[in-house]
Amino acid sequence: MLYTVQISQVKNLPSKTHVIDITVQSSKLPWNIFAPTWDMVSNYKAGRLSESQYTDMYIKLMRTRYKENKNIFRQLIEIALAENVALACYCPPGTFCHRHILKDILLKIEPRLQYQEEKTKPPVEQITIF
Repeated sequence: MLYTVQISQVKNLPSKTHVIDITVQSSKLPWNIFAPTWDMVSNYKAGRLSESQYTDMYIKLMRTRYKENKNIFRQLIEIALAENVALACYCPPGTFCHRHILKDILLKIEPRLQYQEEKTKPPVEQITIF
C-alpha cells in the first residue's frame, strides 16, 4: 500500500510502514532521487513558480531520474506492492506538494499499486452560543 504523509504526521500511519523521506532537505540515499531541487523549492516558495510550472519541472526531473535510476523506482514500487510505504515531506496535508505528484507518477508506472488517500484534518466548526 502506498501512502503520502507530512513528516510530522508519520505517527498516524499503520505500524511497520516504511517511511521514505523525499525532501531536498533531509532525504537520504537512495531515496533522494525523488526530491525536488533546492532551486525548485525556493522559487516556488518565493512565488516565482506556479503550481503548474513546478509540476512540469518536477515531472521532467523525475523522467530524467527514472531513465538514470529505474532500479530505485522499481525497488520503491516492489516494496509498496508487498508492504506499506509512505512518501513523506514537510508540506501540510491538503496542500500542493511534490509527494502527490510522485504518487501519481508511481501509479502510472505500476497500475497494480494501491494508494490510501492522505487524511487531512476536518475543518474546525464554529460553535454558536445562543
